[in-house]
Amino acid sequence: MSPSSANKLRGRGGGASDPGADDVLCYMDQGSFVGLRALGRGPALHFTWLCPHAIDEAAVRQFSERLALGLLGRLLQRSPLPWGRHRWVANPLPGPVTWFRDPLPNECLPKLRRVLVDLPVDPEHGPGWRLAVQALEGGGCALTMLVSHTIADMQAANRAIADAVAGRRLDHGFPAPSWRWSPVMLVRDSVESLRALPGVWRALVALVRRSRKGRAGLSRSSSRARSSHDHFEPAADVPLVQVVLDAGACQQHASDLGVASNTLIMAFAARLAFRMGRVDASGRVKLVLPVSDRHSNDRRGNALRSITVMADPDACRNYPRALQRDLKAALASLIRHGDDLSPLFPLIPYVPPWLARRLEREALGAADLPVGCSLVGEVPLDMNRPCGEALLLQMSTLERHTASELERLGGVLFILSHRVGERLFVTVSGYVPDLATTRAELASFVRDALADMGLCGTVS
Repeated sequence: MSPSSANKLRGRGGGASDPGADDVLCYMDQGSFVGLRALGRGPALHFTWLCPHAIDEAAVRQFSERLALGLLGRLLQRSPLPWGRHRWVANPLPGPVTWFRDPLPNECLPKLRRVLVDLPVDPEHGPGWRLAVQALEGGGCALTMLVSHTIADMQAANRAIADAVAGRRLDHGFPAPSWRWSPVMLVRDSVESLRALPGVWRALVALVRRSRKGRAGLSRSSSRARSSHDHFEPAADVPLVQVVLDAGACQQHASDLGVASNTLIMAFAARLAFRMGRVDASGRVKLVLPVSDRHSNDRRGNALRSITVMADPDACRNYPRALQRDLKAALASLIRHGDDLSPLFPLIPYVPPWLARRLEREALGAADLPVGCSLVGEVPLDMNRPCGEALLLQMSTLERHTASELERLGGVLFILSHRVGERLFVTVSGYVPDLATTRAELASFVRDALADMGLCGTVS
C-alpha cells in the first residue's frame, strides 16, 4: 500500500536514518535474510504474463540481461563479523531461464506454481531472481518470474521490470564482490558496529519493556515454533485463486458505499477471512498491510513498514466506512509514532538463528491468525511488455511451506490487488487445514465473500 501520506514516514521514523542510500543492508533487508536462513524458507515475488504467441529466446535473453543491469542486479555479501551488517554487491549475471516446452492447457496453468516453488532463488548465493517459460496449447505461452523478497519488494520489482522493458539502464553503484575477510572490510565493519551501539542499547531497552508487556504471549507462541523447515518433507500446495474485476464498476460500488476502492478490497479480505475462520476470540479479523516509504533513489530491497487494522467482518459487509476510518487512523499513527517493531531493528544483526525461529510467530502475529493484504495499486503500462505485448495476469508471493509448518501456523491467507488499465486483479492465496486445502475449496470461499460485498468478477 502506498498512499501519498506514507511519504511522510521518511521524516517520522520511516527510515530516514537508514534510507538505503549506501551499500549496507537496511535492517528490514537484513532481518529478511536472517529469517530466510533461520527458517530454511522465504517468500519470493511471483509474476505471470500470458503471451499470445511463442516467445523468441533472444527476446527473453534480452529481457533477462536488462533486468541484471538494474536494481535486481545484485546479491548480498555477508560481513566478516558475526554481528556485522551485510552489504549489497553487484551481480550483473542474467537470471537463469527455465523452459517448459511440453504444452500445457490454459486451465492447468495454476499447477505451474507447484513446479516453480522448487526452483531456487537466493539473495546470497544466487540466482536472486529467475525466469521460466511454459508453452501453452494453442501456440501461446506463459512467462513467469521469481524474485527473492530479500532483494526486492513488490514496488521495487515493478520499477525494475518497467525500467528493463523501457531499456533504462540505471547505475545503482553497487561495488564488485571483494574478499570478505580483507583487513579493510574487518576495519570498516568494526567501525560500523561501534557507530551502531547507541541504537543497539536503545533497542535493548525497548525489548525489555516489550517483553514485560507480552511475556505470556511469547511463551505460548514459541512453544509451537520449535522446528524449522523440514528438508525431508515435500512442499504443500497452497491454493491460489484469482479474481478479475472491472475497475470502474468496483470504484463506483465503493463510492456508493462511501469508501475508497482499496477499502472495499480490505472489506472483501475481512469477509473472506471470516468465512475461513481466521478470526480472533472477539470475532474480529487482523488485517496486516504493508506500507511503502520508497523514494526515487532508494536502493533498499524492502522499503516497507506495516500497519494492523482490526476489522469487524459484519460491519465490513454493511458499513465499511468504519474500516476506512480505522485505516486512516492506523496510517496517521504510523506517520506520527512509527510502529512497534522498528525500535527493535538494531538488534537484528545479533539475533541467532534459534532465536529467529522462536520469534517467528510473535513477529508475524501468527497466534492471532493474521491476514496479509497488499494493495499495490496501478502498475506501469510497461509491465505488460516484458518480451513484447503480453497480459500481466498475476502478481503474488510464493513460499515453500510444508504441511506441518502450515499446521503450526494455523494456515495462511494473503490477498494482493493490482490494477492494469481498466481491470482490477485480486489474487488470493490461502490454506486452512481441513477446510481450504484445494483451489476448488478456496474458490468457493472467495465467491461467497465477493457476494457478501456485492462484487461481480471472474474467479479462476
